[in-house]
Amino acid sequence: MHATHQPIQLAGIPAAPAAADALGENELHGADRELSFDSCVPRNLVHKQAVAEVFLTDVLARDRDRFAVAAQWPRDHVFFQPGADGCGDPLLWIETVRQISIYLSHRFYGVPHGNQFILIDTGFVIDDPQPPRPSAAPLAVTLDVSVDVQAQDARRLAASLEAVVSIGGVRRGTATLTWQAVDRRRYDTLRRRRGGAPVMSGTGADRSALVPSAVPVLPAAVGRRHEANVLLAAPPGDGDRWQLQLDDSHLVFFDHALDHVPGMALVEAFRQATALASSRQGAPDPAPRLWALTSGRLAFHSFAELDAPATVDATRADGAETADGERAFEVAATQEGRSLATGRLTGRALPVAGHRPRTLTSAGGAA
Repeated sequence: MHATHQPIQLAGIPAAPAAADALGENELHGADRELSFDSCVPRNLVHKQAVAEVFLTDVLARDRDRFAVAAQWPRDHVFFQPGADGCGDPLLWIETVRQISIYLSHRFYGVPHGNQFILIDTGFVIDDPQPPRPSAAPLAVTLDVSVDVQAQDARRLAASLEAVVSIGGVRRGTATLTWQAVDRRRYDTLRRRRGGAPVMSGTGADRSALVPSAVPVLPAAVGRRHEANVLLAAPPGDGDRWQLQLDDSHLVFFDHALDHVPGMALVEAFRQATALASSRQGAPDPAPRLWALTSGRLAFHSFAELDAPATVDATRADGAETADGERAFEVAATQEGRSLATGRLTGRALPVAGHRPRTLTSAGGAA
């Protein structure tokens, strides 16, 4: 039905209290205190094994369904990394609201540990990109979060959130996310619809074995430094279509065992696909470029299985390039004839900081 993201109960990590009804009046309104950036929230409340993958530092309930959230984005990260222009990775916006949805579900909406989280859709709009960092200090991020609960009973929570994102005290844009949290019985029913038991991660199986004829994309072509973070491979003669390539031992995507391809991996695959498709548009540019997302909206339709090939497409959307160089692309992921996810991503190519394009002498040589 929908792609599910980071839903598994973490072995050996105790459950935390979650019932909103148990909160006192002081706690509901954050006890009139300021947000703290001193330490991260408990990792079990955002479904992470590694503390380094927890970006939230504090959450205060300001009113019913209204929350103030503090997050600290890392100086650098094995996956979420600042761009060559010094700006942060836009995928941090989505990962941050993903963690917020899980935290709020457990802490304020009574969702017990062991329930499974299903991502329905997500989006972001960067109104004002953060400037290059003046120092190596982590970024202090605050989010003003409003939650809309569509349905809630003992077996399911269906909700959406919208977050106004501020960095260094300056509003930079918004991020949204819609999700469901369901009990194990309902989740197992959803997973059985394909037939057979889903394959679990943690076997060390490399998905490149599913597409042996495809050639992995070079990291620099999709703005990554490490081969392990390249999620696309190019099959012979397939224009703007790529094969999903994902190692299930990836330290970020498979922080703990999953029975599906995580949604953040599909988001990153779409980002990489638009970067590759963008580089094929227009006249060749002698200067290297970084593809930077400025907005996006993605919807998830079905689970992406670990034991079957999946394809990712990115095609230029109708409409001319904007004055500041923005281009929009329609993206889609499919597997065994099923639509996994679809959406639209907009971005622009930025010059790589510190690069000096070569000039030619009158004799045609490089100066």
